[in-house]
Amino acid sequence: MKGLQSKQKRRCFLASRDMYIDTHVQLNFSDFDTDRAMVIGNAKKAGVKQFIVPGVDHLSCRTAVHLATQHPGVIFAAVGFHPYEAPHNPDMSYLETLLRDEQNKSKIVAVGECGLDYHQYKGEIAAGRKDVQQQLFETQLRLALAHDLPVIIHCRDAFEDMFAVISRLPKVPRGVVHCFSGGLQDLRVVQELGLYTGIDGNVTYSKQLATIVPHIPLSMLLLETDAPYLTPAPHRGQRNEPKYIPLIAKHIAQLRGVAVTDIMKATTKNARALFSL
Repeated sequence: MKGLQSKQKRRCFLASRDMYIDTHVQLNFSDFDTDRAMVIGNAKKAGVKQFIVPGVDHLSCRTAVHLATQHPGVIFAAVGFHPYEAPHNPDMSYLETLLRDEQNKSKIVAVGECGLDYHQYKGEIAAGRKDVQQQLFETQLRLALAHDLPVIIHCRDAFEDMFAVISRLPKVPRGVVHCFSGGLQDLRVVQELGLYTGIDGNVTYSKQLATIVPHIPLSMLLLETDAPYLTPAPHRGQRNEPKYIPLIAKHIAQLRGVAVTDIMKATTKNARALFSL
């Protein structure tokens, strides 16, 4: 009972303050092994108080859960297999084990990062490889539905097939299309499916995203860094960190012609709703 009361007090404290949530940051990667505590501390100083850390393979899933254990109420894990893992036939029972562990119930808030990535297949016949990705993606979508969890979807040069895979499900899972890279028509379908849209640091220099962002309903927008990747301007060339979330929010606010506090409050509310924080 005491532990439950402490958890409730911590959530009330966080909910009462203006803050950002980085909904996709790879703090479980080795890029942060030497200064992870400092990176988290610097992010908190910048107003980024909570973090969703997704797994992409066996090791990063285990590390994400470990970080969530070390930082309760601050770091939350997602577990899943990136599409690049598909050729290696990853062990889905490992994800099941993590999700069924009662000790992980408050730590794991989503399935992912999972999805489709055909970028590496451009210019070659790779139907078989695409099929393997689709099978892994569908399996994880069904896993999310079985455990009533949202999904973090990676989709690159594969929107048509992503929509096709989702259409095979008994219902559309809750979730977010992480690091959105599609066009306006893709965005419309994402909206029709009720999925959130994740925007990252590349919004500070991508002309395509500059045309997309104003069309994303504020109620369906999430902020991400995808650190250590996709560092926003003017810090490109350096390692990305979650402390840059306010820069991303500021640029989105400028593109939409609203106050940055509007972006902060809306995206924090959205993150809490999707991930049950």
